[in-house]
Amino acid sequence: MKKITAAIVIIDSEGNILGCHSTGKPKNSGYDFPKGEVNEGESDISAAIRELREETDIYFLDYDIARLIDAGVHSHNKEKDIHIFIYKTNYFPDLNTLKCTTYFERYGKKFPEVDEYRIISKSERGMFNKVLHDKFEIIDSFNK
Repeated sequence: MKKITAAIVIIDSEGNILGCHSTGKPKNSGYDFPKGEVNEGESDISAAIRELREETDIYFLDYDIARLIDAGVHSHNKEKDIHIFIYKTNYFPDLNTLKCTTYFERYGKKFPEVDEYRIISKSERGMFNKVLHDKFEIIDSFNK
């Protein structure tokens, strides 16, 4: 059985999406949605909210959680499926206030999982990791 990754896609009416740049990936590519694996005993929605908080320091209130749209579970790669939750917004947070609070270790040093944030327009979606490109049709179908 495949593992589940849970993601929150923050999107506005124009189709702009909050992108999180994965540390170590080339600039102008390697962007992702705030997402991560669902832990044992954790619900998909709880994992998505946790990952959003860890990767951006955005905290969702009950009001925000009630506005999440469940876009379903979709094939992601050979090992994982992705459960997408969509959050429609009229405005994005100030990117300068976002920060990643989770780290990975390489060469004896700690690095944040995310090193940059960007609002990515529909025409710039090629900046997202290639494995996400087939998810945009799904996301856009819920953003009408």
